[in-house]
Amino acid sequence: MKALKVLLPALGALSLAGHVWAAQVARSQRSRLVQARREATTDPLTGLANRAGLSQALDELDGEPYDLVLVDLDKFKPVNDTWGHAAGDRLLVEIARRLREPLDGLDGAVVARIGGDEFVLACPSPAPMAQILGAEVIQALAAPIDVAEDVSVSVTASVGAVHATAGEDRDRAMAAADAAAYEAKLRGGDGLVEHNVLTELPEVEQRPLLRLREMTALTNALGVAA
Repeated sequence: MKALKVLLPALGALSLAGHVWAAQVARSQRSRLVQARREATTDPLTGLANRAGLSQALDELDGEPYDLVLVDLDKFKPVNDTWGHAAGDRLLVEIARRLREPLDGLDGAVVARIGGDEFVLACPSPAPMAQILGAEVIQALAAPIDVAEDVSVSVTASVGAVHATAGEDRDRAMAAADAAAYEAKLRGGDGLVEHNVLTELPEVEQRPLLRLREMTALTNALGVAA
């Protein structure tokens, strides 16, 4: 009987330790799952949303009107070519920080990096305010950025803005913002073009617009060479 009395507390302690261990394992698994989901929707360099994160944020805006601004940096490649990729990375990180500021504290807003030097800002907006948001982006990028020791560069961008009404097709809204940014690029960059709110959003291109831009640039280069 004494042996049984001694054994029962030991079994209780062992059971408690087992419950604690199981809870710690479950907590660790949940933590890893949350981390994996976060990494799947986050750009590792800038900490902004990536394409998947942007898609998720736009899902949450479904049924609401929102402003969408696409930012395509001008002449980013020469920074990498002249001072190296580390300088380019520092430039992108600082740009990401600056792009967050106009939307800081706004519920439902998102800033995403969707390509090497392309960014998207989206936020709920009952009235068309995309042009104002785009102007804030240009202003945020105005000050020079330190990219290496004793080296700072001034950054400009071609910005496309569109106001999407409730229920608007997201792909068409993105295509409109992309086309507007491309128009700004054709005008020499460092500017803003807004999609006319009275004009229907464009049909979605079967070919990526970025690829179309590359083809246009190549055509222009061949024309100059000729």
